[in-house]
Amino acid sequence: MVPSLEAPSALALLRCVGREGGEGRCRGRLADRGDHASCERCGRRYRVVGGVAVLRPGDEGDGWFEAMYAGRSRNEQLQTDYLRDERDFMARFAREKGLVGPCLEVGCGVGLFADEVPGYVGLEYSLQSLLAPGFEHADRVCGDATDLPFGDGSMECVCSFNVLEHVQEVGRAFAEIDRVLKPGGYLVLKPAWHCTRYTTELIPVLPYRELSLRQKLVKALLPVLKSKPYKAATQVPWRAFRRLTARRGGPLRWGRLTPYHGEAWIADADAVASLDCHEGIFYFVGRGYACLSHPSALRQLLAGHDLVVLRKPSA
Repeated sequence: MVPSLEAPSALALLRCVGREGGEGRCRGRLADRGDHASCERCGRRYRVVGGVAVLRPGDEGDGWFEAMYAGRSRNEQLQTDYLRDERDFMARFAREKGLVGPCLEVGCGVGLFADEVPGYVGLEYSLQSLLAPGFEHADRVCGDATDLPFGDGSMECVCSFNVLEHVQEVGRAFAEIDRVLKPGGYLVLKPAWHCTRYTTELIPVLPYRELSLRQKLVKALLPVLKSKPYKAATQVPWRAFRRLTARRGGPLRWGRLTPYHGEAWIADADAVASLDCHEGIFYFVGRGYACLSHPSALRQLLAGHDLVVLRKPSA
């Protein structure tokens, strides 16, 4: 089943993301009309570009995202070591768990995981990335992580790498992932956990003369702020308190950041969300998921910049 509109079953997975009566999403099935797709329930039309259905709410692009992927080639990026460990992990994981698909990657970029799992479906906000050379063979859809254009319980596996920290309303993205994952399905998450305000402000790389007094103090304290003892002393007690007092099944707790999109560069300076690994685990465990990567409460309390694997309850 492929959502790239290039096979008879191309629309099997896709669902309309239009509003129905002003409340909720339509979720009607889509029909192939050649240069566009239309909802069989509400009649909404969606563009089809290069065999890729564009299902972003309102079909609104983002110039910064599109510019970021301009000129990129999947073939060339596959030759690099970017996400190599994660790619190897997903290939082993798919074999060990006997996955048959469909397997959704949220925020697929140019599709580095397209050959690693069966029944691969790549979702990306940037249309430019989905049209990258070498990505033509894969099943792709242009959509929004906060409004996944798929039916409830339609995915055997969902994975996402270095993406969710860039989602404006990341709590909605977590809820959508839970919605589309089928009972008993697997979830593999590795966003850039613990993105910080001092990173988005470029404090580690800017000279003191360009910083405010507050920023200068933060820069001077960076060796302490980045140290494991400091992180353990500040994070673990708060995490333990959360586990004891927070309502299970409640909303995701995360912090909002102001991203930097200028010419200077530092990893994760463009993040919009600060996600705590423990909070990510806690969100899904509170909904009955088993955390396969961090099975004990202690390991969850001590989780750092880790790859997290969860399994949704079967019923």
